[in-house]
Amino acid sequence: MAYPFLFCLSMKPIDLKTWPRAQHYHFFKSFDKPQFNITTQLDCSSLYRFAKANKYSFTLCYLYCLLQAVNRYAPMRYRIKDGQPYEVDKVTASTVFLKDDETFRFTPLDAKENFEQFCAYASTQKELYLEQSLLNEKLELRETHIAQVYVSILPWFNFSSFSHAATKTNECSGIPKFVFGQYQHNTGLMPLNVEVHHALLDGIHVAQFLTTLKQAILELAN
Repeated sequence: MAYPFLFCLSMKPIDLKTWPRAQHYHFFKSFDKPQFNITTQLDCSSLYRFAKANKYSFTLCYLYCLLQAVNRYAPMRYRIKDGQPYEVDKVTASTVFLKDDETFRFTPLDAKENFEQFCAYASTQKELYLEQSLLNEKLELRETHIAQVYVSILPWFNFSSFSHAATKTNECSGIPKFVFGQYQHNTGLMPLNVEVHHALLDGIHVAQFLTTLKQAILELAN
């Protein structure tokens, strides 16, 4: 069975002759561990109030905002394919949800035109994928698909740093990873870990992305 969303990839090459970061790209892409990550405290107080006042899932609120921000901010859609940098047109969030038996399942979520559409769609996706086995044909097909970001959710505790599990392979397409932690009711802050490929982004780009994410939060919450 074919899964069209996995293969309809729209992307454009980044011109290394004109890209200001071309030297940085060549320098960092050969590193054994080219990723770097930061953990920040994201102000989600207005988003939390919005979710509770309107009886929305707070989790779906920040996942929606994340997808909005990633698709708006081009550097978060930069990828490496066959040794060359590309900009992917749109990305899916490969996120996780917990089953009643306390095991998780990977669930792909696409961006939608508005929040109401996203909530209905995400609820259907969650119900569908929680009934799947962890390892299945769909997962294997989309596992290394570059038009996605990886998202984990750890609502049980606060944290100030994070380290990801990694495979033995040295191949890295530059897919960003995001980890949300526990919302702190006393401060309105929530930890967010962001991991990116240093050949594609620097610290300033992470900062610019966070500004884009904060704007998406303000737009939804207000």
